[in-house]
Amino acid sequence: MEVIRIANLESPQIQEFLATQIFLPVQQTPLWARFQKSLGVASLRIAILENKKVVAFTQVFVRKLPLGLTRLEIPRGPLGDSRFFPAFLDELAKFACEQKAIFARFDFQQNSSFASPKLRKAREENYPLATICVDLAQSEQEILAQMKPKGRYNIRLAEKHGVQISVEKSVDTFFALLQKTTTRDGFFGHPKIFYAKLLEQLGENCVLLTARQASKPLAAILVTFAGDTATYYFGASDHAFRNLMAPYLIQFEAMKIAKKRGCRFYDFLGVAPQNSVKHHLAGVSDFKKKFGGELVTYPTPQLIVFRPFFYALFRLAKFLRP
Repeated sequence: MEVIRIANLESPQIQEFLATQIFLPVQQTPLWARFQKSLGVASLRIAILENKKVVAFTQVFVRKLPLGLTRLEIPRGPLGDSRFFPAFLDELAKFACEQKAIFARFDFQQNSSFASPKLRKAREENYPLATICVDLAQSEQEILAQMKPKGRYNIRLAEKHGVQISVEKSVDTFFALLQKTTTRDGFFGHPKIFYAKLLEQLGENCVLLTARQASKPLAAILVTFAGDTATYYFGASDHAFRNLMAPYLIQFEAMKIAKKRGCRFYDFLGVAPQNSVKHHLAGVSDFKKKFGGELVTYPTPQLIVFRPFFYALFRLAKFLRP
């Protein structure tokens, strides 16, 4: 066994390994590292090799904190054989020392069996603990058939109203719709540059779709592509035209695009866990469930604390979320 750090985002070894992953998370791809770098977030790739072949891999992101300290984030990772998790943790501890990291957070991938007595439960939810995935191996008619009746009806209704879907290169319309959405639903989005960088840095692995009736923008979504998985990452709509059902048609169009690209799964990114009626995703979950698919759950996020004093201090000062 060999533990190595990989600086090259175009490493053939990593590309070959990622190509074998089922339900590949975009956050563990080199393109996501390039996107984060454009926002000023550094990253490191750790790989475990056996017979010169990658058998486990993780991408680590470095977030700056006051006093020259940092925190490490491992979103939807590590990937691969869980037997090598102790080796990951050993290398991570060395990197944490170099980066003056207070802690590292793991938001594991689905079906992950990575575990260690060094880890403690994280109380906040950075990434959803459940999502819905539609199997794109089905035909378009089968995808429609497995939807809830209301989902199929709303897609047809949008078509009847003459809603048209187009691919765009500028985030201007999307961001204008997003501002309406955040005001309406009471949450905060990212600055405009964030979405522009996502579209720019992911290139052909990100598509921006806009739904219009004539020239009137109704809804827009950003979808990412990674290996076998397309992910509905961000969406926005104009509530004033909700009767036109554009959000339904735009999702089905995104599924058709993903299917043509050879994706096996369409991931809705996040829904409320079962029986969590007061969850912050409960409202949008009703919309996503109308597209059918299967519920996918994720393990509880975990932390490993490297500097207990600073971790407790920052938590006490409410600089870190509880």
